[in-house]
Amino acid sequence: MDPSETGILAATETLRKIARVVSDRDSSAPNLSFATAVLAGLEDDEQFNAGYGSALQADGQPRLSAALMDGDSLSFSGVISVSDVQNPSRLALKLQKSSSRVLTEPGATRLARKLGFPPANLITEERFQRWLEQREKNSPDGFDTVGVVLSRDGLVAGTSTGGRGFEVPGRVSDSATVAGNYASTFAAISLTGIGEQIVDFGVAVRIETRVRDGLSLEEACRRTFNEAVALGHEYGWIAADRKGNWCIAHTTDHMTFLIKTLSGQELASSSSR
Repeated sequence: MDPSETGILAATETLRKIARVVSDRDSSAPNLSFATAVLAGLEDDEQFNAGYGSALQADGQPRLSAALMDGDSLSFSGVISVSDVQNPSRLALKLQKSSSRVLTEPGATRLARKLGFPPANLITEERFQRWLEQREKNSPDGFDTVGVVLSRDGLVAGTSTGGRGFEVPGRVSDSATVAGNYASTFAAISLTGIGEQIVDFGVAVRIETRVRDGLSLEEACRRTFNEAVALGHEYGWIAADRKGNWCIAHTTDHMTFLIKTLSGQELASSSSR
């Protein structure tokens, strides 16, 4: 995502538009379907590092990951390293009731073709130019992820990403793991940031466990945030609990987000550290 003020404002406005469209169109949809519709809207917009316009790995190819988790059934599903599926979140949704609920290649793409997902060219001109620049510098492109947590007669978490950018081909992010995406009947959490740090610290399940063990969502997030700062970690998260409480936290310079109540009220849209 463009880190400039103009880019942040554009991303925030896009979040508002997607939330309104999905709320109007899918208000009665099951929680997982509703969350997937939000993720797919973000994956379709090239300003986000998910779906169309995702970051490219060192060999110039996009490899996307996405995951969904239903808190009531404790069912986690995800896809890893798909290269030509514009909405990996929709593919992850199809895996919710499968006996194999997390797929990488070649199984993920084979399933996509079997289900009728059309092959998609996900490389935009802007992203390709950024890849050329990173090739000269031999350095990562940054890290961005899109996510959604839903507290509406049950908790759901969904996360989708194009990865870090210019990483080793085949590198797996945290987004399709329970470290970066987790939901139970106690809390739902979705993360963005440096995936290796998120996995090392098991951030999503760490927050959920603290809520399960009796801390309030705010207390659980505050303790986890303080630990992240002490370790010098760079990531952020959105979280909600079964009472409808929410939490936004990030150790990065900024994180764009939107909180929308069932009544349609927008409570926040952006945050800088």
